[in-house]
Amino acid sequence: MHPSSRGQKDLPLNLLALIIAQIDDVADLSRLTRTSRLLYYMTLPRLYEHVTLRSYAELRYFNGRPEGYGGGSPFSMGLNGLATRNTASYVKGWKLLGDWRESDVDDFTKGRVPDNSMMLNIVIRAAMDKMTCLESFGWELNTKPLSTIYHGLANRHTLTSLTLAFPSTRVPRPTVLIPPMPNLRAFKALNIDPLCYPDDISLLLLHSRNLESLTLNWSPRMRDEGETSVNLHSYFGKCIAAGHILPVQHFSFSNLFSQHDVDMEQVFRFETMRSVTFINCVGGEDPMTVFLDNSWRMKEPGVIPTQLKMMRGDILDRTHAGMLSRFNGLEELYLVNAKRQRHNSTSASTTPMRTPAAASPITRSPSTKEASQESIQVAADYLAAITSHHGHSMRRLLLSDQWRLGQDVVSRLVAACPNLEQLGLALEGRWPGELRAFIPLMPKLYAVRILIGLEDNEVEHFAALDDSVHEALLGHELWRPEYKNLQYIGLGDFVFECGKIIHSDSKATEKGSKPVLLRQVKRVPKEEAKKIEIWGMDSLDV
Repeated sequence: MHPSSRGQKDLPLNLLALIIAQIDDVADLSRLTRTSRLLYYMTLPRLYEHVTLRSYAELRYFNGRPEGYGGGSPFSMGLNGLATRNTASYVKGWKLLGDWRESDVDDFTKGRVPDNSMMLNIVIRAAMDKMTCLESFGWELNTKPLSTIYHGLANRHTLTSLTLAFPSTRVPRPTVLIPPMPNLRAFKALNIDPLCYPDDISLLLLHSRNLESLTLNWSPRMRDEGETSVNLHSYFGKCIAAGHILPVQHFSFSNLFSQHDVDMEQVFRFETMRSVTFINCVGGEDPMTVFLDNSWRMKEPGVIPTQLKMMRGDILDRTHAGMLSRFNGLEELYLVNAKRQRHNSTSASTTPMRTPAAASPITRSPSTKEASQESIQVAADYLAAITSHHGHSMRRLLLSDQWRLGQDVVSRLVAACPNLEQLGLALEGRWPGELRAFIPLMPKLYAVRILIGLEDNEVEHFAALDDSVHEALLGHELWRPEYKNLQYIGLGDFVFECGKIIHSDSKATEKGSKPVLLRQVKRVPKEEAKKIEIWGMDSLDV
């Protein structure tokens, strides 16, 4: 001990461990490991608790030199460290991302896996076998895992979460029947395309007796092209044949385009369902998909998820609104406003529905007035279901930007939902006056989002103004007592964070007049705002 430190008490190790447990920045953890031998051994497990390795298809240069100069790429060096050192035993979460450069892709067409793809799977399996505490694994590379990876995952009895992203290329590849993983609680299958050789998940679903969260994301290509290549029996057929009902509490479907040939009540236990997400599925009005989508609409669900707490989707129809009125207690409702640009293939663009209007003179689109009346009626059905059945339980609500709500409608809505914490809606009138009128009715509200539709002229006006102008205008409005609990406010695509109330330092105070109160307001990036659900849930991601 240093002479000057005699008489001082050392920090207890349990207290030091609690402090280290609160540090989540990787750079800070890395610096701590280089501070002393004690901190090295205490921080190393925390540093390797969650590992993410990203591969890049092209060389990236820093200061004129390629990344990994003098050695291998960061991706390969990371794999080397996990496979050859003793740090893999600390890993609880492992994610592989990016583009893996496959050489000799023509080997696939000749019935053989290329050597570099085979070596990649061998090295990953070697590292995985050392991860005795692995709880979550994510494969989001542009190449598929081989059977050696799946068998390695099946041997990890601590594994509870699995994410698989399948490639979107039609190069022939081995198709694997994924083995059972009995302790799995969360499973995500992303970018499923039946023509791109995805692996078979049916056996995995059959033996996942503890599965709580299921996410199935199909490629949007099938809906864009009207291709009926998705067969739900290939995913749930084994479960139906065995009479096994998946005990999932949270499930998400996106880009589903399939005939309604599977009774979902034979697959899911709706009585215990807690959250549901449908993005770009069966509720669209696209003439390319309407025939198959109608097969889902003709059969109303016989079992309603009465324990449902969260619902998210981009479907706006009276059937969905009617389902909301058949149960109580919903806490979160997100009507997604994000739109995806459709990309049609050449074959799809030659279908009859894409021909000019002159070729089909008897086809007429509904008038603007009829469409407006339909939208008003749908909005009324949704608002009636929300206020009548979910008012007191509703905490987070994101409405459609197509519904311009008047002050009387908003007043009835917020009066029926006094526990709202986050609210997103479109207003019919000027926002400061209407917002000021209903904010006092929601004492728990800390985030509000004023939606502006894409057709509005206000979008260009807002975008033309500088951030400082928005911040100044909001600062003059949000100092009022009724906004005291407000932390975030959104106007269209702009998101602002509300700070404390200050006195203005304008020259008016020097002339003896009263100081002007202002609220500190700062614009925040949309990525940062996504931690607030009314922004984070308004996306096409699942």
